[in-house]
Amino acid sequence: MNMEKIRWGVLGTGWIVNKAGQGILSSANGVWLGAAGREPGRGQALAEKYGVPRAYDSYGELLADPEIDAVYIALLNHLHMEWAVKACEAGKHVLLEKPFALNAAEAAAIVEAAKRGGVRVREAFIWPFYPGIGEIRQRLKSGAVGEWVRFRGHFSFRAFEDSTRWSRDWGGGALYDIGCYLVHWARSFTGEEPQAADAVWTLDERHGVDRRFCGTLHFAGGRTAQFDAALDMPHGSSFELLGTEGRLSVAFKPDAQTLRIECRFGEEEHVWETDRVTPFRRQAEAFAEEVLRMRAGEVINEDGGGEAVRQAKAMDALRKAARTGSRVSLG
Repeated sequence: MNMEKIRWGVLGTGWIVNKAGQGILSSANGVWLGAAGREPGRGQALAEKYGVPRAYDSYGELLADPEIDAVYIALLNHLHMEWAVKACEAGKHVLLEKPFALNAAEAAAIVEAAKRGGVRVREAFIWPFYPGIGEIRQRLKSGAVGEWVRFRGHFSFRAFEDSTRWSRDWGGGALYDIGCYLVHWARSFTGEEPQAADAVWTLDERHGVDRRFCGTLHFAGGRTAQFDAALDMPHGSSFELLGTEGRLSVAFKPDAQTLRIECRFGEEEHVWETDRVTPFRRQAEAFAEEVLRMRAGEVINEDGGGEAVRQAKAMDALRKAARTGSRVSLG
């Protein structure tokens, strides 16, 4: 018996699509059916590169194809809301690259469109699909660090001068690009939502976006998550969670072909490695599985859209805190 498969369309042709597209191609429950770029030739080139059957002259033409079940959207940040909403209105399930939207209002608009269209939406954070993450979560749940007290995180790399990350109009800056990971790690590994935010940023004089961002999220009981992100420092990606019974430290060390995850619980060390495509395959399969379960009439309790809105609210508070120089309550 052949397994039912989700037919994917991809909006966007940026570098991330190479890994995500290969992930879809290798997925057990999905087929990459179509590709669309900003210009007709871009979608055609991507389709030819990976043997994708259909190329479209526009994003709208792809969304109008009734044989596309779900879309992976990897467009510039400022285009996320527009095309995610249009995809939902076209009846397509949406896996949307991070950051989900530029603010919580946009995120909520996407979620509402998904509800009206009866489709799934999810923010495409790839790290939950890295090897070892499930084991780390389980160890924390079992009390490996006791009650958490402090989260500390760092993420940096040197962005090329012509990178779209420097474009203010396109939703650039350190917080949107890599700081969102730190916010997501803090919320995910503590399992709690922040109550307030403080932040400072260093604005790039030429581009007007934050090239460095330093934030503090305040949680109940005086606990904090502190992090810094930068687009003008050597690569580094790590976090630690300190608790009443111990400490978790995690470092992500990538190269062009592999990713190494180094984890330490106290003096106990663990190392996991993966190629760069497998996590994208696992992400595509997980999303497709949700869609297939919905199609079978199963009620899906996991709230991908609501999670994205909560993430966006934390991001909003941090940006406002940096802009005003004052602590911002999340309510």
